[in-house]
Amino acid sequence: MLRKMSKFAAVACAVALMWVCASPALAQSEEKEKAPSYTYVAQWAIPRADWAAYEKGNAAIKQVMDKLVSDGTLTGYGWFRNLVHAEGAPTHGEWWTASSVANLMKALSTVTASADSPEFAKVLAGSKHWDYILTSRHYNGHSGTFDNTYLRVSSFKAKSGEEETLERTLGSYVIPSLEKMLADGAIHSYSIDHEWVHTEDPANFWIVVVTNGADGLDKVNAALRAAGKATPTGGPAFTSSVDYSAHRDFLSMTTAVYK
Repeated sequence: MLRKMSKFAAVACAVALMWVCASPALAQSEEKEKAPSYTYVAQWAIPRADWAAYEKGNAAIKQVMDKLVSDGTLTGYGWFRNLVHAEGAPTHGEWWTASSVANLMKALSTVTASADSPEFAKVLAGSKHWDYILTSRHYNGHSGTFDNTYLRVSSFKAKSGEEETLERTLGSYVIPSLEKMLADGAIHSYSIDHEWVHTEDPANFWIVVVTNGADGLDKVNAALRAAGKATPTGGPAFTSSVDYSAHRDFLSMTTAVYK
């Protein structure tokens, strides 16, 4: 979700592969399988002294977000707090997901109008900020509310001319592995995203997972290693398809709600 996105860099090439994110070519190839999902992501670099005020302000609009989920405007939302800090990078953020851009914008207007606490507004006004609109045709998850879970995001950049190889690898290796982790309970959700409004290189793509607690982080690592052993050609195929120097990781604590 995303300025400095996240990923494990290397137990093996196969492990790296798992955390790719979808290119536009992949989205087009499986267009008929799932309707597109859209996600709005807002990230903030909140001064440490203002963390409590920011988190209190977000908590105050939970009822608003829950109503947007219950009336069908949104299919999910969440807040996150970065656990691996870097100079100038986001410390906190929020996202919401919908089945249309119109509903995404309706939620943005509602959230903006609801965040009327003077203290909250002051914190936001004094903090560096980034927005993203993402889209995905590759996603799945459990319904419910999940507290104290972990958001794990990986960013990669596809090499020019390698889209078909990347597409085949994702379809035969990455997505089935994510589905298995979901079925096994290691993760609560996943999506393979690219930007709908391009503010970064169009070749960039992301894999986003919400793990089932801290134990889910270890379970995901174990699942990746097992997938690499079961499909030893997957890692090299992925590695040859991406510019690994552009890879970035992001890890945060999160609360997530899914319809």
